[in-house]
Amino acid sequence: MAGTSQSMSRTTMQRLLVRPKSLTDLAHDSIRQLIVGGELAMGEQLSEATLAAQLGISKTPVREALLRLRVDGLIEIQPQRGTFVFSLTSRQVEEICAFREVVEVSAVKLAMEARRPGLVKALQANVREMALARKTADWEAIRQLDEAFHEAIVAHCDNVYLQQAHQLIASKIGALRARLPRQDEQVGHCQQNHAAILALLREGRVAATQRALALHIRDTLASYRLASNLGDVAEPGVASRGGPR
Repeated sequence: MAGTSQSMSRTTMQRLLVRPKSLTDLAHDSIRQLIVGGELAMGEQLSEATLAAQLGISKTPVREALLRLRVDGLIEIQPQRGTFVFSLTSRQVEEICAFREVVEVSAVKLAMEARRPGLVKALQANVREMALARKTADWEAIRQLDEAFHEAIVAHCDNVYLQQAHQLIASKIGALRARLPRQDEQVGHCQQNHAAILALLREGRVAATQRALALHIRDTLASYRLASNLGDVAEPGVASRGGPR
């Protein structure tokens, strides 16, 4: 009886701990998806009233959600002006890509040393699915698989600090990726690049895998600039560079 009582007590506790998402959580997730999925333009001004009406809730949870998204770096709140989707200067895009390279290149080394078989298995499945998505021109699936490929590398490194560092930019990278033209050259080559990285990783060639991953990330810089409509945007006090380099 005691065992049954303890089991029932644990079940009751689990029910109490599993609570439905609050309206603020739901608003946060919905607005985040609109931004990361590319349905809201970078720099677009947001209205609490409009978002509340679209979501069918009051303005209070929307306001709280926007404050959380500000902490996430996806929202900019400008006093006396309003609330805007984040935007990036050309220099900031460069910095994000450089930061991403440092984190992922370090992560892939640790992942290969500690959990290479598991990472190989995860990336093999990913590359196969992306090849199928390319055949059917399923661009949304390609975008999601691209994101999952890089997330798998970080997840397998077993270093919580690298994983937290990656989370600092993951949403912004996702937002940039969602805004790439469907026929962008990098989108078309993505599966090939991933397959090449996987082949080196499977062979256990750590340094070569790191170099291939670094080059793959650097190749995205020009595309991400275009995705942000930054080709002809100059930073404050800097003359226009005349487009991506």
